[in-house]
Amino acid sequence: MLGVDVSLIFRLAALAIIITIFYTFLKQAGRDEYAYMTLLAGLAIALLWVIPVIMELFNAVRAVFQLY
Repeated sequence: MLGVDVSLIFRLAALAIIITIFYTFLKQAGRDEYAYMTLLAGLAIALLWVIPVIMELFNAVRAVFQLY
């Protein structure tokens, strides 16, 4: 069975909270450019964490249906 890593969900939630706080703080300070850069950095970090899990899912689906 596919090993589910629940800690990834908690890490993503913590990242979202931190990015939201930074975004709000920077937006209120009038630093819109830095706020958007913070959002993009958070999105990149989240993608780096999620992409290996998605690849593992695709490999599991491929193994189940015996593709290739």
